[in-house]
Amino acid sequence: MATFEIKTKHAMNVKGEYVDGGLSVQISSMFANPLDEKEKVHNAFMRVHGLDLKTEGYLNTGFLEYHII
Repeated sequence: MATFEIKTKHAMNVKGEYVDGGLSVQISSMFANPLDEKEKVHNAFMRVHGLDLKTEGYLNTGFLEYHII
C-alpha cells in the first residue's frame, strides 16, 4: 500500500471559498491511481480542509494531481 500526496493543480472556487493551487492531503491506496478512490479523496479534503470537492466536480485529473511520497 502506497501513500500519496494529492494536490490541487490551480486556484479554484469551492462553494464561494477561494482555494489556491497546491493545497494537499495524504491518503494510502492499493491503486496505482488514487483518484480512482474518489470517496477516500473526498473524505480526506473534508476532514483536513473542510472542502467539498465532490459536489463541485473537482475530483479528477483536471483539477488534482498526485505523487507517491
